Amino acid sequence: MFAILLENILLGAYRRGERLRLEDIADDLQVSRTPVREALVPLEALRLVVVQRYVGVVIAHWSVDHMVERLRIARSMLDEPPACAGAANDRFDPALLVGRRTEAGCLGVLGVWVLRRSGAAVCADWLEAQLPVLDVFFTDDVAAANGIDAALDRGRRIAILHRARRAAEADAVSECGTALIELVDALIAMPERFRVAASA
Repeated sequence: MFAILLENILLGAYRRGERLRLEDIADDLQVSRTPVREALVPLEALRLVVVQRYVGVVIAHWSVDHMVERLRIARSMLDEPPACAGAANDRFDPALLVGRRTEAGCLGVLGVWVLRRSGAAVCADWLEAQLPVLDVFFTDDVAAANGIDAALDRGRRIAILHRARRAAEADAVSECGTALIELVDALIAMPERFRVAASA
């Protein structure tokens, strides 16, 4: 349920600022209100909806800039992870990448591992919470609905991702982090490239 609502919001099936009743969403998706109510909790935490008593669900006024801001925060954490006591020493499990739909989703998985290995558990928790929205936002359909050509430069991003994955599998935390920063920069550049093309 969460995944369906998340994709609908990011695709623009629900307009920003639109007010929806819980019953209407449940009827549209042909489910009871309980799974809808449960799915709204993480969507509200991700600031994609606001649930207002007596009003209903209001689709937040999110933008591409908000998605880029998530990437910039991730970049700053990966660039200088706040070192704390209790760094994990778990080896990277490649199975965690299975099911990720985009380079941004894989970036999140690898980034969580780097941050945990660096002792930045709170940062890792934050990035892990952002995984669903980053993974879905950079799919071809959702990116296109938001004016971004996700196919552009994909080969380069995948090559960087492979480098980060190989580093993680070799337990080279610093090398993986460096590759992930390069990948974040490439993802951040995607919307900027669109804006330059649109204004020309």
